[in-house]
Amino acid sequence: MDKSNLLYEAYKTRKSIDPFEVTEEESNRIFNEFSSKLIKDEGLGGYKISLVTKEHLIRFKGKEPMYGILTKPMITQEKEVELWFQNHFAEVEVVFLANHCSSNNIPECIRDIRLGIEIPGTRFNTWNLNALQLKADDSAAGRLYIGERIDLPVKGVSLYINDKLMGKGKPDFVYGGPLEMLKWLTKIGEINGYVSSGVFIGPFVVKKGDKIRVEGDANFEIKLI
Repeated sequence: MDKSNLLYEAYKTRKSIDPFEVTEEESNRIFNEFSSKLIKDEGLGGYKISLVTKEHLIRFKGKEPMYGILTKPMITQEKEVELWFQNHFAEVEVVFLANHCSSNNIPECIRDIRLGIEIPGTRFNTWNLNALQLKADDSAAGRLYIGERIDLPVKGVSLYINDKLMGKGKPDFVYGGPLEMLKWLTKIGEINGYVSSGVFIGPFVVKKGDKIRVEGDANFEIKLI
């Protein structure tokens, strides 16, 4: 079976598959084919930006940040968030609601700014992956919880998992802050929908039953089911 179909079938059946090696050319082709199938099935809800810090570029052997697509069902404001796959992370991110955003109309094109929890979920059966494998897997797009409204710049946020403090922070990315990451994304064209602008606390491994609480610029709690 073609590699993009392997990922697509894994997505549809909520199963995990063994990682496969890909070249940069293959990675881009598989991503385009896989994400196109997801958009056709579920509609385009927005985008997620990954590998936004030097630490994560080194960890996943990446050259620059990358993006994935979010389908409409991936995005939720429900306080109970269903996990779909075997392996998930939780990350705190600034989420924009973009309306025809391009490089020359930011921030005027932004309709809403929220604090969110992105919950990547890879179709592979491990997180021992490189940037090319992640790209092929739609940057491990899983779920995105849209939390409370915030103002920029972020002053400081704390993340708790099952009442344990896991991390504190505010955005500090390779290209600046969340707005700069949104501008970076516009290189692919006009941007509409929700944009998860990059992790600034996390990633931390999570599982069904975990409670995730955020305090600081916004305060909310969700449960993973």
